[in-house]
Amino acid sequence: MIMDNILLEPINMPAPFGFDSWLTFWLILTISVINAILMVFACYKLLQVFQLGGYRVKDYFDWFKSTKFSFWGRLVMLSFLSSAALLITNVLLEDFFKYKIMTYIGLVFYLIFVTFFIINQYTAPQKKPLKYTHRMTRMVIVLGIIVFILTFMMLNFSTINIPYFDYGAVGLTPVFMPIFVLFAFFITYPFEYWNNMRFKKKAEQKLQSKKLIKIGITGSYGKTSVKAILATMLGEKYKVCATPFSFNTPMGLSKTILNDLDDADEIFIAEMGAKHVGDIRFLCDMIKPDIGILTAIGNQHLGTFGTQENIVKTKNELVLGLNKGGKVFINLDNKYCKQLFDNAQIQKFGCSVEDETQDVFAKNIKVTKSGSTFELCFKDGKSIYCETNLLGEHNISNIILCAGVAKELGLTLEQIKNAISKIMPTPHRLALVPSTNSLVVIDDAYNGSVEGAKAAMKVLSLFDGKKVVITPGLVELGSESFNSNFQLGIDMAGVCDYVVINGLMNFEAIYNGLVFAGFKEENIYRSVSLKQAVEFLPKITNPGDVVLFENDLPDNYT
Repeated sequence: MIMDNILLEPINMPAPFGFDSWLTFWLILTISVINAILMVFACYKLLQVFQLGGYRVKDYFDWFKSTKFSFWGRLVMLSFLSSAALLITNVLLEDFFKYKIMTYIGLVFYLIFVTFFIINQYTAPQKKPLKYTHRMTRMVIVLGIIVFILTFMMLNFSTINIPYFDYGAVGLTPVFMPIFVLFAFFITYPFEYWNNMRFKKKAEQKLQSKKLIKIGITGSYGKTSVKAILATMLGEKYKVCATPFSFNTPMGLSKTILNDLDDADEIFIAEMGAKHVGDIRFLCDMIKPDIGILTAIGNQHLGTFGTQENIVKTKNELVLGLNKGGKVFINLDNKYCKQLFDNAQIQKFGCSVEDETQDVFAKNIKVTKSGSTFELCFKDGKSIYCETNLLGEHNISNIILCAGVAKELGLTLEQIKNAISKIMPTPHRLALVPSTNSLVVIDDAYNGSVEGAKAAMKVLSLFDGKKVVITPGLVELGSESFNSNFQLGIDMAGVCDYVVINGLMNFEAIYNGLVFAGFKEENIYRSVSLKQAVEFLPKITNPGDVVLFENDLPDNYT
């Protein structure tokens, strides 16, 4: 067959998805990928809030409400500026350049705006930065896919249907990010729930396979401090494993059990946190504690519990959740704890710094700016003189709770005394920290309770020199928020020379409390960030003055 006269012509494959050319397709694909990456970084704050709220949708929405949707407003402004810049650039350059692709130089403006937005988030001071756990990494990947799909669809639609806007549609994506973070959560939730239950069950099996004395600690405040004190004390006789830092959730406890619990350990100490009714019961079902410690009950997390009654009911879940033959040690200087003590139907031990008729008590207490001394006493008549580096009488309450447990587990009084002398302050809880400018700095940044703030004022009053408090106030108090922060202002007025209120959330309540108590208005300042407050200190302090950082506001309240 003769084929000399056949002309071979190139085959032009049509561009997919209705695009006018392959160039347009690849350009939109590239922009979509880059935008997905940028938006994931731009959502840092949203992801951090989700993580700090324990991946609870309600807490996510509560954050938006408490901050008056300010972050979403910033995203709207970012979208408006970006879209406007892209649209104007397209219109102005449409006829100026021979090649249409040059009109998309406006994307540079979008890149600049988003980059500055991202830098602002990552450079802002953070108390608890976002942790890229396995769960968060999966959520981020799904979020990136969602943004990619949205961007691709928007750009495809705009290039076909909206003259002059073209790739400017990419500038609209930031405004949708709070919703897409929510979508990413719901998409990953079924797997995460299954994975968490698998992880929890594995931890339970490991824990129950060992012969351990298991101790659960709960309360509205003081949990982490009591845990640290008890671990030090029991370490005089036993090999102890305790949850680190403020690990007090099911996943935090599971991680500790699977990664830190050794065959040689004899005691496991679990800090148990709660924000909702049933949280402690869930942890007790998991740990099955033999001994319980109830530190104190206040109105912390009233915003999530709803009522004080719910808080008391939830803390009592530890008493009800102990193993058969379990024992509970309760701080009887707290009225709500005393109520639970009176109703408890198990073996119980009362601890007090006020009532010398209880099972464990302290007397001859002397509190100074360098620590405390006291006589540790037991109902059986035994007692011993003790010294501690911890600041404040409230820490003596924490110590005697632990001493009661230690004695019950066979430690001698000398071992208990020796441990008490070794105890060091828990970081960020009334801890003296070194200062480069000759100031006395007291770090109480992790204290967010009404009672804890009162204790901090008592400690501050022991010091000489000018006294300055930097605080954003107290949070998660629901309907009691204004009253509690108003009282905080009154309490500070009796001790402080200057008060720097960080942020706007509780400014009005604290300010009014200070003024009501007769505090000088000219000595009240407001800062927009902790960094600004610290930079302001040299203007109102001299060497030897005392600065108290009281409850550095959690990142999901900024």
